[in-house]
Amino acid sequence: MINPIDNAGQIAAENDVIALWQDERILAAREHAERLWRNAWADRIPDESVAAVGSAVDEYMANWLFKAAASDSHHPRFVRNFMPPHRWHGHDVPGARTGGDNPDNTYRLAGIAHDSHYRVTGRALGREPANTTFTLVGDYGTSVTIQTIESHALERQGDGSFVITIDDQPAGGRRNHITTAPHAKFLYVRDSMEDWASETPYVLEIERLGPAASAPLSRDEMAHRAAFRARDDVPLYFWFQSTFINMKPNSWKFLPANRGTGGLVTQAIGRGWFELGLEDAVIIDFQPGGAAYSAIQMGSWLFQSIEAHRLTSSLTRAQCVGDGDGRIRAVIARQDPGVANWLDCGGLSRVMAMLRWQGMNSASRPGDESPGFSARMVRLDDVRKVLPADTCWFTSAQREAQRASRNAAFARRYDLNEAN
Repeated sequence: MINPIDNAGQIAAENDVIALWQDERILAAREHAERLWRNAWADRIPDESVAAVGSAVDEYMANWLFKAAASDSHHPRFVRNFMPPHRWHGHDVPGARTGGDNPDNTYRLAGIAHDSHYRVTGRALGREPANTTFTLVGDYGTSVTIQTIESHALERQGDGSFVITIDDQPAGGRRNHITTAPHAKFLYVRDSMEDWASETPYVLEIERLGPAASAPLSRDEMAHRAAFRARDDVPLYFWFQSTFINMKPNSWKFLPANRGTGGLVTQAIGRGWFELGLEDAVIIDFQPGGAAYSAIQMGSWLFQSIEAHRLTSSLTRAQCVGDGDGRIRAVIARQDPGVANWLDCGGLSRVMAMLRWQGMNSASRPGDESPGFSARMVRLDDVRKVLPADTCWFTSAQREAQRASRNAAFARRYDLNEAN
């Protein structure tokens, strides 16, 4: 396999981030960010989350370090972000999960400036992601969308490759064009993969056309940007978290696309907030709705994915066993309910559920129902009674095999190219 993330720009950015963690300004900003978070949470931190606050703030800070490493708009490079801690190329890469990260995604950022012209070239390696979005964003929090192009809408060459142009001019008939705005910060790419074992992120390259107006960004400037932005974006990310934890316990809602609340505005999203006892379960019943990509992810009270590379705390349509009526039913529970589609909370009692539907214009067919979902609280002992007769159930051996297969599929993201 060739791993499109295993490239010189990514490794250099990781080395920058690892070095920046030793900078006194970054350590001070990290401590300041933790104080801001703790002041915002006040007395509301659940007992089960207290011990994880430090590591959550570490990953929050690392996320902004990766953004700083990607922010050079005059010498752009794609930099992967939002990954769990991992080791490759002989170094330990810090985790950077925050803001309700989606473990199905490979997230990449590249710096963009309004007064520059860029060319992005891309090609597939084997099976393409279920859906990929190219979003020009106007803030470091990556929540202000200027324009988005989805992979199904791209104009392709005969071999499937594509070119995206980015500059301050209107498209003028250019289908693969993004027009910048004065506040542009990043091109933000999400490769959303339903089948981790076979789908691979695009090979992407970005170049700024014309001579660079400045020298490459120094680590000193990266440190300044990361320290400032990490502090500055605490209120934004606290707001995102609050949209879940301020819901009534054991409630849920569906939000259509273009909702104007931040994040990927072309996706429809479902939110759920649950407080579970050991004997409780929530049955999620959702309709893929003809979307190119649909999935559900669990998050902790700290607004992080729950060790999805190890546990079945997220499930895509491809990872689920569907029912005969075309719907997908999954069970959220702290203990294994025996159903194939178990959303594992990692033992946590307070969890958020995020459902996502993307690429809805690309895969919809006549007769497809609109995306949507419902949730139902039941006793764990009653799960078998209320699920359809054709529900798939797992033995303990099958569960272990499911986890092993999942772990191996996720590990593809760390595969090293032999040439490197």
